[in-house]
Amino acid sequence: MRTDTAPSLPPGVYRPGADFSAAELQVMVHEGALRPLLGDLYAASSLPDAPALRALACRTLLAGGLRAHAVLCGESAAWVHLGTPAAPPRITVITAGVYRRRTAGPVPWQVHQVPLTEQEQRQLQGVPVTTPLRTAADLFLGLGTVGSRRALDAPPAQPDTRTATDAGSAPGTRSGPGPGRAPEAGSAPGDDRARRWSAIRRLCLSEAEPIHPQALLRQIQSQLGGRGVLQRGHGTTDTGHQDDPSLGRTPDDPSRGRAPNEHAPHGRTPNGRIERIAALLACHIPSG
Repeated sequence: MRTDTAPSLPPGVYRPGADFSAAELQVMVHEGALRPLLGDLYAASSLPDAPALRALACRTLLAGGLRAHAVLCGESAAWVHLGTPAAPPRITVITAGVYRRRTAGPVPWQVHQVPLTEQEQRQLQGVPVTTPLRTAADLFLGLGTVGSRRALDAPPAQPDTRTATDAGSAPGTRSGPGPGRAPEAGSAPGDDRARRWSAIRRLCLSEAEPIHPQALLRQIQSQLGGRGVLQRGHGTTDTGHQDDPSLGRTPDDPSRGRAPNEHAPHGRTPNGRIERIAALLACHIPSG
């Protein structure tokens, strides 16, 4: 059976269309014949839950032009590799092209334009996905993440608790978050960080040869040394963001605007940051 949809669906995957309505697919879920997969996609219960299936599901929900050039990254790549936690609320990809942010459809997408080597990606049923090592580094740096774009070595964002009256708005309402990026609705900053650390640990153990903290540190250091500022307003969901989140800088970072020869606070120097990251990885990632 096939549904009337473009692109064609992988075998055993269904979507509301000419053959089945959304209500009929839900009935089949309740009967145990299908299970929810991603967005409005459903998979036959007999179909093994495998990384290739999850990768194909992500690609199916991307636009045609984006589908041809995108590499799944960040939280989407982690879901592809691990199967948990829950399916991502956005499909996060790296691409060299320029695409508008998608806000409609069952799952929106989030596009990042950053360097990516051939060695940092692999093919799953023809779908390019970042490797577990690159994915773990991206999650640490806040690339391809939905709840927060802050690197895990950066201090958690502090919400702006001022009332709307303080901000000059109408009484009785509250202003939104301050300069730090707010987490996705229903997600506390601490929960987001804990989920990212959990995914990083699992990614490090997902390969036949576990990823050592030193290998992850080298990958993070390589990305920090070779990445420029993200292009803004071209498909990313953080249009207007003033800093590359992978660099771990935020608008309230004291290092912004400092002259190259000006003294930086302890831990703000490049070597100081690498030492801080190394200590964090040693605490959170098993070494054997």
